Amino acid sequence: MQITSRMDIFNKCNGALGTLITSSNALASVWVFLMMLGVVADVLGRFLFNAPIVGTTEMVTLSIVSVLYLQLAYTLRSGSMTRSDAAISRLIKRHPRTGYTLDLVFSFAGLMLMIAIMSMAWPKSIDAYENGFYVGVVDVFTFPDWPRLAIVFVGCGLTGLQFLFFIVKNLVSILDPKVANS
Repeated sequence: MQITSRMDIFNKCNGALGTLITSSNALASVWVFLMMLGVVADVLGRFLFNAPIVGTTEMVTLSIVSVLYLQLAYTLRSGSMTRSDAAISRLIKRHPRTGYTLDLVFSFAGLMLMIAIMSMAWPKSIDAYENGFYVGVVDVFTFPDWPRLAIVFVGCGLTGLQFLFFIVKNLVSILDPKVANS
């Protein structure tokens, strides 16, 4: 009974995380659409009126990094992260504990990578905010750099939490496969 209630709490937290991750992915998808509109408007302005939209290149460049980190957690959660799923899936079927252990190692390494990136992104974001760092060409187009760095931090945080949920799920599967599959 106690394990089941803990799994219920785990599943509710996982659902809440899923909502955050899906929202992050949806925001990034809208952002990609807006980038596309900006590029089309820039190209039309350039060829029809000989007047491109200033800063389009810089905004698209910054946006690509932001979109990547906003969609990273969803990519992981949906099982689309690049790895050898065929080998792990076969290993889980034939030797469940070994397969879950390998998946646990993968998830732990991913969590450590997200923590490492976050530990670098947060101080840089604060520094960029406090010192007014900008990207772009002065007197043409500039944009503050801290939002991009903050998005990297948030995206890695969501991805790290997803890796943490995978770690817990793999630990439960190693210890008691019946509870993990319920």
